[in-house]
Amino acid sequence: MKRITKSLSTLCAVIMIVTATVSCTYRVEDLVRIGEFHKASLNDSGNKAMNEETKVDLYIDYSDCMITATKSPYYTSVQPAIIACNPNYYSIKGNEIKFETNDKMKIHQLLNTIRNVDYSNIKGAVDSIIANKNQAIIITDGEFYQKGVGANLNNPYLADEFKEWLTMGYDIYIYSEPYTFQGYTKNRYYMLFTDNKLEDNIQKIFSRNAPKQDDVKMVHLYSGTPTVKFANGKTEFNEQMLVTEDAEVNASLSYECHTVDAYWDDMHNYILNATDDEGNLIKGGEPVIKGISINTTDEDAYKPAELELKCYEISDMYMASDSSFGKVTLPAAIKDLFVLDEEEWKNGEIVIKLHPDFDGSCLTGGEGNLIRVDICVKKSEENFTNKPEIGGNFKFDSPWGFNTSVYESLKQVLLDPAISPENSGSPIIYTIYLSTYTI
Repeated sequence: MKRITKSLSTLCAVIMIVTATVSCTYRVEDLVRIGEFHKASLNDSGNKAMNEETKVDLYIDYSDCMITATKSPYYTSVQPAIIACNPNYYSIKGNEIKFETNDKMKIHQLLNTIRNVDYSNIKGAVDSIIANKNQAIIITDGEFYQKGVGANLNNPYLADEFKEWLTMGYDIYIYSEPYTFQGYTKNRYYMLFTDNKLEDNIQKIFSRNAPKQDDVKMVHLYSGTPTVKFANGKTEFNEQMLVTEDAEVNASLSYECHTVDAYWDDMHNYILNATDDEGNLIKGGEPVIKGISINTTDEDAYKPAELELKCYEISDMYMASDSSFGKVTLPAAIKDLFVLDEEEWKNGEIVIKLHPDFDGSCLTGGEGNLIRVDICVKKSEENFTNKPEIGGNFKFDSPWGFNTSVYESLKQVLLDPAISPENSGSPIIYTIYLSTYTI
């Protein structure tokens, strides 16, 4: 009887210890306001999406580029898509930029009955786009001929306008289609001013209808960051983390949120200090997060050269507000939590591991540890001037001489350090929120 009583008292003590331990372990369970928190933390200048109901403006240069357009299979393929955007049609006739119509049938008629008008105030048209802040398309040959000045053969006359549009967080896609006129091979430019954060923007509509032609080149200008893509359709987490299935993934705002059932001690023991089948420690441990890469193409004006991770413990500031967050200023970044696998990044993969010095001391949340992990551009490289196979298509010959004005406009923009993604005010590519237990 004494032995049974002693065993029962020992068991009760163990239960009390376990209960006490569990009662002191917390996790932020209410994550329904993460989206609101995330929006409140963004830098508006680099992340504010254009209104989904934005109008589309169409500016047409009444010059030889449009007189010859009806004979172009490329143009005849994209024209219906452009008209389907329900644009406001503006003519560029000399220095006059005039609203003509927004009736689809009249637009179709106007596009097929163009007569040449000397000179085209292309710069003025782009100024109008900046002022209106609508999605817009300009079709032009890029020749900005001014009386008393001439053809502006190598004048970067659009550089300032391009920069202004980009610093608002928007995008410019410029397609260059060669055509022949009076023995000269010139370029018909389709300049698309849009916002890639819009679900079905004019670039997506245009590209779905544009035929694939080797001689048509495109460059994508942006000041913000690229998007990410996933090897298997979603972020891959180490199975030792016990990430729950109640994830929130918001592609338009580039973040996702998860709760984690594993304890940090277990992640330290079984991820950071993971062993192979023979019991040997795996150098650097197993990946915590993988399956992510950057969604860029050869046409993108910038490519990230270096990335960095910024980690924050935000549980206290998240739990402190029970109403609107207002404007959120993130706390100081914490160290010794996660690290980017640089070797994998050389191969274009974003793989996140536990920091080799991780011991839990950086985790101080009293209500659980709500972790924010920002994947950021640390340094980017412009991807245009060193690619003559693309850049060469933004130069052309003309009766007035060799014209490089559009090329020089693009070059001036891309070589301006203030326009690069890491200096855009919002270098964050993607954010992952993890709600974990206290350490």
